[in-house]
Amino acid sequence: MQLTQLEYFIVVARLEHMSQAALELEVSQSSLSKTIARLEDDIGVPLFDRKGKSIRLNEYGRIFYEKAEKALNDIQEAKTEIQELANIREDSVAINVMNSKLLPKLFYDFYKKRPNVKIRQYLLPDKLALQKLICGEIDLMIVINPIKDDRIQWVPLFTEEVFLVVPKNHPLAGKESISLIETKDEMFILSETGQNFRATENQLFERAGFTPNIAFEGEDLSIILQLVNEGKGISFIFKYSFLDQYLDNVKILKISNPDCFQTVGIAWNKKRKSSFVVSSFRDFAISFLKDSTV
Repeated sequence: MQLTQLEYFIVVARLEHMSQAALELEVSQSSLSKTIARLEDDIGVPLFDRKGKSIRLNEYGRIFYEKAEKALNDIQEAKTEIQELANIREDSVAINVMNSKLLPKLFYDFYKKRPNVKIRQYLLPDKLALQKLICGEIDLMIVINPIKDDRIQWVPLFTEEVFLVVPKNHPLAGKESISLIETKDEMFILSETGQNFRATENQLFERAGFTPNIAFEGEDLSIILQLVNEGKGISFIFKYSFLDQYLDNVKILKISNPDCFQTVGIAWNKKRKSSFVVSSFRDFAISFLKDSTV
């Protein structure tokens, strides 16, 4: 039995959906299916009930899921304790961030307090970052909207306004503010389904009362906004994003109706012990970002 088999099994068991699990793990569905089949052969019983494309944990699977998750948590905690004992992790923080202009000063001010701390910053897709947070490969996430997972603690930091962004030659570019319903016939370039910012976008459309026409969906907001900059459609940008400085062919419009805001928070795995440095950075970030946006 291999560690990879356990890691793959836990994701499939949590989602009970093979294609979604393959997407989250960034492996092919056929490779994932073979890994799970080998695990079941090794154990000697099926762990899932399969009917067509449907897959559900059975009685054996539920028992194994509980034990396997605990085993992986224990392994990661042991690794963390050993690394801290050897001073490998104690002076480092691994954090996944969003493209916010507030973050460089956050990191700089923390460095002034603790110049020997190494910060490893990532800008991963939300689903992948969450998986790494759960597995202990990263310590913290700064992310839009609450994370609905019993293992994750999410604390709100600040609320920021969301704006509409359109090409300068677009008919709407002559306005300073706009009701979102006025865009119901436009072509939108949006975040990919499953991204946290897409949840914000979906809420805006729902409150405005229409289903958008979608020309393109992507994981990378910088690519989305560059497409708007090239005149391929319209999209959204949030107040503290630093990406506006790279856009020379757009107009940013205030949305007058509905009120357009999103909440940014910091998340960590509450079932894993945080090092002193990680806890210190988390507390500093909460205080700093709340004060910076008052």
